[in-house]
Amino acid sequence: MSIELKADLISRLGKVSMGKEPADLIINNCDVLNVYTGEILENQHLLIAGDRIAYVGPKLNFPEGLNTKLIDADGQLIIPGMIDGHIHIDSLMNIEEFVELSLARGTTTIITECYFTSNAMGIKGVNAFIDQFKNLPQRLFATAPIISFLCSDNGDGISVINQSEMISLLQRPEILGTGEIYWSNLLNTDSNEGLINIIEAAISLGKTVEGHGAGAKSQRLAAVAAYGIDSCHEPITAEEVRERLRLGLFTMIREGSIRRELDAVIGPLIEMGLALRRAILVSDAVWPVDLHRYGHMNYIVQKAINLGLNPVTAIQMATINVAEHFHLGSHLGGIAPGKCADIVIIPNLKTIEPKLVICRGKVVARNGKMLERPTKTHFPADAYQCININPIQPGFFRVPATSPITKVRAIELITNIVNRETLLDLPVIDGEITIAGGDDVLKVAVINRYIRNGKGCTGFIKGYGLKRGALASSYSFDEGSLVVMGVNDSDMAAAVNRIRELQGGFVYCCEGQIVEELPLPILGCISDIPGTEVAAKFTSLERALKKGGCNVDNPLLTLLTITFTAIPSLRLLSRGYWQSRENRMVNVLA
Repeated sequence: MSIELKADLISRLGKVSMGKEPADLIINNCDVLNVYTGEILENQHLLIAGDRIAYVGPKLNFPEGLNTKLIDADGQLIIPGMIDGHIHIDSLMNIEEFVELSLARGTTTIITECYFTSNAMGIKGVNAFIDQFKNLPQRLFATAPIISFLCSDNGDGISVINQSEMISLLQRPEILGTGEIYWSNLLNTDSNEGLINIIEAAISLGKTVEGHGAGAKSQRLAAVAAYGIDSCHEPITAEEVRERLRLGLFTMIREGSIRRELDAVIGPLIEMGLALRRAILVSDAVWPVDLHRYGHMNYIVQKAINLGLNPVTAIQMATINVAEHFHLGSHLGGIAPGKCADIVIIPNLKTIEPKLVICRGKVVARNGKMLERPTKTHFPADAYQCININPIQPGFFRVPATSPITKVRAIELITNIVNRETLLDLPVIDGEITIAGGDDVLKVAVINRYIRNGKGCTGFIKGYGLKRGALASSYSFDEGSLVVMGVNDSDMAAAVNRIRELQGGFVYCCEGQIVEELPLPILGCISDIPGTEVAAKFTSLERALKKGGCNVDNPLLTLLTITFTAIPSLRLLSRGYWQSRENRMVNVLA
């Protein structure tokens, strides 16, 4: 791992703890939450040397040097820096913008998936992304992008990242394990040999094997655990949490911009009276608007407490439980001598409102504000040239047919992510299937953004509500392809071509005019503007879509998950419709 403890600091920590050398930072008059025992230790004295804790305990006669900094906690509570163990920060905001909003609220460590970057540039994109971590004040780790290995190619049927590249990434100290592995791919024994080899490499390197077990239960879930999966972040009920905990899986409960499970899970989980030392609170994703408005892990832990979860348990689920899962427990997740000095001062046990944030032994934020802006990240020049398609003409979205009325397969929305397959009778005019007169039916197309000829497929979607224009995104879940949906081919083409000019982004076009856009020019999925501006543009885009008739709760999420093969039922890929339950391609024409 990339957390080091060198001999000179080991020596100094012992000397500071024994009172033979002065500390760099002393915190007086504080209570401390001991996550190892669940105790609140009152009126404690905490000494920091370098980036580590040297002493926690009653106040003794410790020397103070000329450069020793003193902090009076005024009786407030110290907890470990919070950790998000499953999140995707490789889209929307640039990394330093995310760090500024997240770290200031007490999240000192991030473990992020990074398959959007590998979809864009393969292993070079992953390395470029991870190389940004070293100059930032927040602790950043990643998992190797297994989704790209499983789901994405450059139009040639070959994964954008191969087995040997995945194994080489696992050897990077910043990579803590594999990314989330879809259970359906894992249990498909006819084609999982490469996946098994990657799991073997991860285990031999002492890395974790993260799982995506949405819908898996009983024998299938047991098989997932038998294959070496360490965790699952997909339970949506307390019963599913319990089933995973019983199998020894570290079980993650989400409360973020994509899924919110706390309301449904926490109450029943409390009634079950389970031991929760292998349960973890995560976000899965925090989009700019929510990060700016609510915060990060502070908000999630606070909500769990408000729902009745024991505050000590809630904090353990965002600190020591996460650290131990990722084999970082000897460094992170608790407040004790020798541990990393990642510390948050809050008013009391039930109020997760960071007043002071210390990361790597340095005070980085006060009252929710960073004391210094993080260093600006710099990506290579070719990271700004990741939308490679030629200009698109409206005819690209033509779906030919011969019968006067044609029955077609369509994606019918149940929620903003979950859907079902439905069959529609649509009219054919001049040899082309149209949506004229359709009941809340749009065209939707997925285009491989990595090849010039724009290989793609057009289908149909029902239940989105949009009455005017077209919405496009330069990236999407799993495959990473460009997605566009709209009421007419001309606006769909205009939206896609504007994305091509921007080299990435979200675009809403109506009657040939760009109504709203959010440029994402880095790797076709990351903005280069301040996080607060990203949040404002995000809000304006959603507002314009609502005005255009869109009636889903999270309209951009629906667009991004058109290609999301891990969730039932019918998905659209650049090569056609995919039935997730049956793991097979099907034709648009039914």
